[in-house]
Amino acid sequence: MKRVVKSFFGSTAIAAGIIAFGFGPALADPLKLVVCHIDDRSGSAADTGIESLNGLKMVIDPLNEAGGIDGQKVDLVTYDTKTDPQLAANFGTRCAEDDGGLLVIGGSPSAVANSLVTVANQNKIPLYILAAAAPEVTDNANYQYRFGPKVTQDSIAVANALAANGIKKVAIINNSVPFGITGAASATEELGKKGIEITTQETYDVAATDVSPQIINVMQTDPEAILVYPYPADGARVMRTIRQMGLKQPVIMPRVGMMKAFRELAAETGNDVLVPSSVDITRPEVADFFKNYTGKYGPLALSASPAQGYDAGTLAVAVLKDEKVQEAIKAGDLQAARDAVRDATARHGDFTGLQGTAKGGYRFSQNHHGPTDDGFFVFVKVAQNGAALDAVDSSVALKN
Repeated sequence: MKRVVKSFFGSTAIAAGIIAFGFGPALADPLKLVVCHIDDRSGSAADTGIESLNGLKMVIDPLNEAGGIDGQKVDLVTYDTKTDPQLAANFGTRCAEDDGGLLVIGGSPSAVANSLVTVANQNKIPLYILAAAAPEVTDNANYQYRFGPKVTQDSIAVANALAANGIKKVAIINNSVPFGITGAASATEELGKKGIEITTQETYDVAATDVSPQIINVMQTDPEAILVYPYPADGARVMRTIRQMGLKQPVIMPRVGMMKAFRELAAETGNDVLVPSSVDITRPEVADFFKNYTGKYGPLALSASPAQGYDAGTLAVAVLKDEKVQEAIKAGDLQAARDAVRDATARHGDFTGLQGTAKGGYRFSQNHHGPTDDGFFVFVKVAQNGAALDAVDSSVALKN
């Protein structure tokens, strides 16, 4: 018996033949095309997560219906963070460790985005951040990329419009969360560069039911325009108070003024609120997208969130089709595939998406923050008691 064993395994030729016929080490299975959408869909910023997911599906669903990429469908795994950074961290870890995700898309609220950035870099998984406004989320970036403008870019657009209209005195009112604080700080800096005086800067608690003390302080300084950085519910309270106190100055509300929740809560008091928008509905392809979106998901006034989801999905598909990414996927090497996704994002990341104007798009080859400083914003106005957002000429709309 001992002699038989020796003769069977002692031949190099026979051993090679065993491997050749499939009895040796098995080749790794190809990786699944797992993309995780991790965002707020039931918390204070629910609109952004719901709408960005819908926009993402408008890319992924047709792709899968057509057979996917190289015969593989994209597996879109979704998580609702409820605006909870800890929950976001848990879901990000689950995507990286349990789901075998190649890419995370989401992180619209800044607090959620910051949490996901930590997870992405710890687990070395690429992260496409959407609406998060806090400037620092792409500082010293490695695995994270951002599609939404940072708040400083909103402030640049506002300062340029106010200066062009000869406005010299502006009051700022903001809530106490990171969006409000960073918004007010960046606006103060950019308005200062244009020689525009901040007559007062008022901060209120995001849960405050009465903001009249802050509005009285604004009223006493007699500004030519009012700049507001809220969340949807408290933004509606601010607008109701402004109108009840008879203030007639133009009100500018970056980002939140476009959100469905704000427009519904503010109703008629939200009329004429001006919003610097990263979505230019005068572009035919943008108008067509929102027409199709409305047909699929129901009535929607203009919002940047579906466009951000769509643009992130468009780049994700281009990246997943990339030759080097496909090589790592077919080799079954998860970390190599994630690194290839990260690197391919820069290679494929210079494009004109639904966000921006014809003059300004994404430049991920130059920066992990994609939106350009110039040519990315237009202005829209809340109309029809919140049912519509109309494109406007900011040089006319800012006239008091």
